[in-house]
Amino acid sequence: MAASVIPAVLAAALLSADSYRKHRANIEQNTLETARALTQAVDQQLASGRTALYALATSPFLASGDLAAFHEQARQALRDLPGNNIVLTDASGQQLVNTLVPFGQALPRHANPAQARQVFETGKALVSDLYAGAVMRRSLIGVDVPVRIGGEIVYDLTMGFFPSRLGEILTRQGLPPDWVGAIFDSRGTIIARTHDAERFVGEKGSPGLLQGIARSREGQVQTPTLEGIPVVAIFSHSAVSDWSVAIGIPRSELTGYLWHPLLLIVAGATLLLAAGMALARLIASRITRSITGLVAPATALGRGEKVDLPPIQVREAREVGRALVNASQLLRKRERVLAVVAHDLRNPLNTLRLRAELGTVLANRLPGAERLVQELASLSDVTRRMSGMVDDLLAVAVAGQSDRSMLNLAPLGAASLLARAVDSVRELFDAYGIALRIEASRDLPEVQVDADRVLRLFVNLLDNALKFTAVPGEVVLRAEALPDRVRFSVANSGPALAPHELDALFRPFWQAEAGDPRGAGLGLSICRSIVETHGGEIWAETEPGKRVRICFALPTTGRAASPPEPGQPPRRAVAER
Repeated sequence: MAASVIPAVLAAALLSADSYRKHRANIEQNTLETARALTQAVDQQLASGRTALYALATSPFLASGDLAAFHEQARQALRDLPGNNIVLTDASGQQLVNTLVPFGQALPRHANPAQARQVFETGKALVSDLYAGAVMRRSLIGVDVPVRIGGEIVYDLTMGFFPSRLGEILTRQGLPPDWVGAIFDSRGTIIARTHDAERFVGEKGSPGLLQGIARSREGQVQTPTLEGIPVVAIFSHSAVSDWSVAIGIPRSELTGYLWHPLLLIVAGATLLLAAGMALARLIASRITRSITGLVAPATALGRGEKVDLPPIQVREAREVGRALVNASQLLRKRERVLAVVAHDLRNPLNTLRLRAELGTVLANRLPGAERLVQELASLSDVTRRMSGMVDDLLAVAVAGQSDRSMLNLAPLGAASLLARAVDSVRELFDAYGIALRIEASRDLPEVQVDADRVLRLFVNLLDNALKFTAVPGEVVLRAEALPDRVRFSVANSGPALAPHELDALFRPFWQAEAGDPRGAGLGLSICRSIVETHGGEIWAETEPGKRVRICFALPTTGRAASPPEPGQPPRRAVAER
């Protein structure tokens, strides 16, 4: 069902996301264009004031020194100009004319002396940042131009703009009620604002917005307003005045604008999904029943049991089921043949080995038969190794059949089992000079085992440990009684295996080092087959100072073992060489 529904869900999601992206991009682009237009309007307002000042700077009243007449001329000109007042200042910074007060009234010095001084020094027109006027004590912005008489700068002529005059530019734009528009000077101070202007004019803008303006001429940032409202602030910065205009769109409102065009998409996608899910449910129910019907046959195949195929509706699943049945039959036939062949080979190989050993004894009595003794000893060794290989094949066959009836099970004391295992490898350990240490209790209980198979298990583990132990080194064989089983372990000294290698140890043909000539990687896999066929478990774990510790547990018979025979492992650790 998911396979049919997911494409529709993805298509709806992609369509919705694309629609959202396009609508949002459209709103953001339109808002950016509005910010650019407002920035140009502010620049035009300031440029208009500058142009008017340059015209007044040529007044004949200034050239003749009739400042009273100039005062009246400036007052009359302000009726058609964008500014709120005009100020004339001399080179010392003293105001001579200010249209806010009658001519002749005592005037303070210029409220922005640094800008007035810069006009006299550079002879260029300047736009100020927000500052407090000296007469009205109100915040204002000044546009200053030089007044030249006889080629020299004699006066600084200033047109002042109250923030409310510039705020009219934002008001005329007619922004949505919840949107926040603001004008900032070059220092990031708010000159005009659409919301709470009396409260925030003269304050710095939000840090996030000011950082964005500092990084780029125009763009957008997500930041809270000074009231704490999360907005997408879209801004444009003027290269002429070095001022900026920003428009903040509340994020909640921006999302709301985009929901309306998405409703139709969502509704259509919902209908498609409903239809797809209904159809998918019909198809999925048949597929699910067919697939789940294969679980039991597959599990039976993995366990080596007979595979019974239930009724299956889907043709492809039915074909898989038939393949599982055929595979099960072929595996059981192969494993049965393997078990029979391995079993039948054991007796002639044992006979051949015994006769080779008898021939060796007889040849030792004949003078000059050293060559014969060597050949017979070699033959005995070959038959012994072939017998071990046949035992391995039989172990694999028994595990594949999962048939305990193929085992010759009998109760056997665990201590006696250890003693026989140690005796079978003692000479090999002596030859390699590796210490074999046994740690076991004498009161170990009996276990129900096939002695030949379990001895083969011990020999495989000890032989594997011997191969991977460098001189001087040791192999430790342990046994301890648990409530219903006996746990054995074999550990050898050497560099520890990595955790992922512990998990791979029992896989057929796995080797710690690729192409390792010390084995084909079957020994531990065979050990696992032997243990699991006995109803036990085998695993690998780490041990400080050891390469690896292989542990396995075999079920007990519930009876105490007979007293150990002489030569069996003592109660605690002993070094065997």
